[in-house]
Amino acid sequence: MKLSTKSRYGLRILLQIAIDNKDGKAAQGKAIARKQDISEPYLEQIMIPLKTAGLVRTTRGCNGGYFLNKKPEEITVLNIIELFEGEFNLVDCVADHKACNRTKTCQTINVWKRLAQALKSTAEKITLQSILEDRNGITSEYII
Repeated sequence: MKLSTKSRYGLRILLQIAIDNKDGKAAQGKAIARKQDISEPYLEQIMIPLKTAGLVRTTRGCNGGYFLNKKPEEITVLNIIELFEGEFNLVDCVADHKACNRTKTCQTINVWKRLAQALKSTAEKITLQSILEDRNGITSEYII
């Protein structure tokens, strides 16, 4: 399983906005793109769902730009993954029992459910704030 660049870049963009907003200043799109090595057109593509989901807001004008629309401690890695990847499932049959004719008798479906739940639980515990506070992004409290 691989996450798309939209999920990975979405997290980096939100972290950069949080850093830039610390002084109460808007994060500029060009600066985010430069600092995170993301093209401006792709940054704009990623910003659309972030704004639609209410994670980011924009202001216009000479001091305009991007602001987090929620506190960093309220935005989780799970929010970002599910925004760009959809519901967090490792296999189709967990969410859609019609995807496989063996779902009712399958001995492995609970394995996939447990693994997905463990990953979801961990991703839900990791917030933008916790990443900002921990230079490595992961502390022992997230280890399962």
